[in-house]
Amino acid sequence: MADAFSGKGYVVTGAASGIGLAIARALQKRGARLSLWDQNAQGLAAAATQLNAVHSLTLDVTDVHAVQAGVAEAVDKLGAIHGVIHAAGILHTGLFEDVPLKIHRRILEVNLLGTFAVAHIAVPHLKARRGSLVLFGSAAAFYGSPEYSSYGATKAAILNLAQTLRIEFAASQVHVGVVNPLFVSTPMFNAPHGQSRLSASKSPFAHVYTAEQVAEAVVRGIERRQFMIWVGLRPRLIFWLSRYASLISGAIMARTWRG
Repeated sequence: MADAFSGKGYVVTGAASGIGLAIARALQKRGARLSLWDQNAQGLAAAATQLNAVHSLTLDVTDVHAVQAGVAEAVDKLGAIHGVIHAAGILHTGLFEDVPLKIHRRILEVNLLGTFAVAHIAVPHLKARRGSLVLFGSAAAFYGSPEYSSYGATKAAILNLAQTLRIEFAASQVHVGVVNPLFVSTPMFNAPHGQSRLSASKSPFAHVYTAEQVAEAVVRGIERRQFMIWVGLRPRLIFWLSRYASLISGAIMARTWRG
């Protein structure tokens, strides 16, 4: 039996490192044809060479014209787009009032408006192939997390957006999935501006996963056309606690953060 990914065209954003690179590598192993996007030109060139990508593009996902051109190029190079995995995003932790407003704004622009741009422009091509649109939420979307104010707000909005698109695109049979990782060991997370008291906590809710574990979940989620794509048990538990044990969720979060 032929692999479901073999010969199919996939766009992966944030592909120069971390989760995006791990996803691109997993897809390449399954025979997918890749269009890799990232703002990091040097890292992207290395990834494209390593994975023998059909197409690569250095761009800022908040630049709508660049995204439009990127999708057009990807269609031209790949022949068709069967899936878009939008893993691009940024993180800057810190207490709300200590993080400069311009950084809050940039997180909102990249994580949220960038997601809107990529999804809006790619969807007509995904409808033509009944393809997959995979967006990145986070366990931070389920309950407000200290030191993740703007990041968590964008991820909550992305989850809401994915829920909307799942219903709107059902008739056209576009698969919409939203990935919900906890902490993931990536250059973004391991940088000084990615650390927090939550991530350093010894609580079982502060487990750190690998990018490869996320990639495995994403590939499996596309195969099964899952909506909520879970990376391990802990994010799922946090989700259920936030929904069905909301009275204690705040106490658990505060205790985890305070150590």
